[in-house]
Amino acid sequence: MLLLLASSALAGGYFFSDAGIVATGRGGAWIAGANNQFAQYHNPAGLIRVRRPTVNVGWSGVQQNVRFSRLRDEPEDGQDPFYPTVENQAPPFDIPQIGFVSPLPGRLGDRVVVAVGFISPFAPSSLYPEEGPQRYTIKDTGIYQFGVGPSVAVKLHPMLTLGGGVQWSYLQLSETIDITVNGFDDPTGDIAVEAAVVDPFTLTGNVGLLFDPHEMITVGLSFTPGSSYEARGEGTLDFTDNAFEILLDQSIYTDDDVALAISLPDIVRGGVALRPVPTLEIEAAVVWQGWSSLEDIEITDIDVEVATDSILIPEDQRTVDERIVLPAGLRDTLSLRLGAEWRVDDLLALRVGGFRESGALADDEVSVALVDTTKWQLGGGASAWTKGENFRLDLAAAALFFPELRIRDSTVGQIDAGVLDDIEPAIVGNGDLSSNGWVVGVQGSFAFGPKRE
Repeated sequence: MLLLLASSALAGGYFFSDAGIVATGRGGAWIAGANNQFAQYHNPAGLIRVRRPTVNVGWSGVQQNVRFSRLRDEPEDGQDPFYPTVENQAPPFDIPQIGFVSPLPGRLGDRVVVAVGFISPFAPSSLYPEEGPQRYTIKDTGIYQFGVGPSVAVKLHPMLTLGGGVQWSYLQLSETIDITVNGFDDPTGDIAVEAAVVDPFTLTGNVGLLFDPHEMITVGLSFTPGSSYEARGEGTLDFTDNAFEILLDQSIYTDDDVALAISLPDIVRGGVALRPVPTLEIEAAVVWQGWSSLEDIEITDIDVEVATDSILIPEDQRTVDERIVLPAGLRDTLSLRLGAEWRVDDLLALRVGGFRESGALADDEVSVALVDTTKWQLGGGASAWTKGENFRLDLAAAALFFPELRIRDSTVGQIDAGVLDDIEPAIVGNGDLSSNGWVVGVQGSFAFGPKRE
C-alpha cells in the first residue's frame, strides 16, 4: 500500500525544465554554447570559457498549473457528468543555485578550469483538495533533488575540450494519496496513505566535450549516466472515517523504515552553435532521456500489521507485503531545442529560445499525479554587465504549454488495498485535463582578478 509515493516522481515530467538561468532564456539550447558555472549541468566542457574567478548566486521559481475535471462513470439522470473541477494549489517552488568557477593559477589556467556548485533540476510540487475527486491519484506531493560537487574542463587541443564532474546527489520525496477498500468512489472505503523518504547520498556525474573546428562553429556533446537511489523513510496508513475503522484497535498505522528503490535515466545532450557574426550565436540542440529503462519501482522493507481482534478481518489479511513492485511503463523522451543570443554591446546581451519535448506517458496513462505529455517551452532572457565586467546580472523567464486532453479510455485506476477479495478498482483518470507552467530566474555573478585572454 505504500507504493503510491513514487507515482509523481519518476517520468520525463520530473525534469520540468533544465536548470540554469541562461539556459532557460535560450530554451535549453545551451550545450555547445555553455559558458558559465552552470555548464556543470549541461556540458562541463563549457567551463573552459570562464576566464576569471567567478562566484555565482541565483534563484529560480517554478510553477505547473493543472486543471482536471474528472468524468463520472455512470452519472444519474440530470446529474453533471463531471465531478467538481480541481486545480493544483501548490505555491511556486523555490530553487536556489550557487557556485564558484575559476581557471587554475599560472599557465595551467589557459587550459584547465575548475568549478564547484549546488544545482537542482526544476520539478514543481502538487497540492489538491483532501477529499477531491482526484484523491485516488494524488493529494499532495513534494519532490526535491540537488547535486553538489566539483567539475573540471581541460583543453587538450585548440579545437577540443573535455569536461567532467562528480556530484553528491540528494533526493527527497513525499506524497499523500487515497487507496480503496471496496473499489467504489466512496470516502468510507478510503485509506489515506502518507509517505516521505530520503536518499541523502548518491554519487552521480557527467562528461562532456566541445569541438571547435572553426571560429564560427562549435559542436557540444554531454552524457549523464543513469543513477540508482534507495530512499528510506516513513509510511503511514490512516483508516479514519473508513468503514473498517470500528473493527480496528487504532486508526493510524506507521512504518518508520520503508525503502524505495528508484532509478533515473541516461541523458544524452548534443548541440551545434553557429556564429555568423561575432556578436550572434544560434544553437540547435537535442536531448534524449532513456526513461524506458525504468521498468519497475520497488517498495521494500514494509512492516505494517493491522491491529484487530475482529474475526471479520482474517489473520492473513492483517499485514502488508514486504515487497511491492509497481510497473513504470515509461517511454524515452526526445527534446528538440533552438536558441539564440545576441551581444548587443559590451554591457548587454539578449537571448531567446524554445523547445518541444515528447512525453514519457501515453495520453491514457496521464493523470494529475503526473502530467507528462508532449510539451513546448518558449523563453527569453538578458544579461547586463557593469563596466570592467566585475558584476553580471542574468534574468530569464519561460512559459510552458501542454496540450489539452479529453481522456476517455484511461488506464489509471484506484489502488486496491487488498482487504477484500475480488475487488474491481474503479477507473479514475477519465476527464478533461489542461496544464501550463512557467519558470523565472535571476542570477548575479561576481568576477575578480585579471581576465585571461
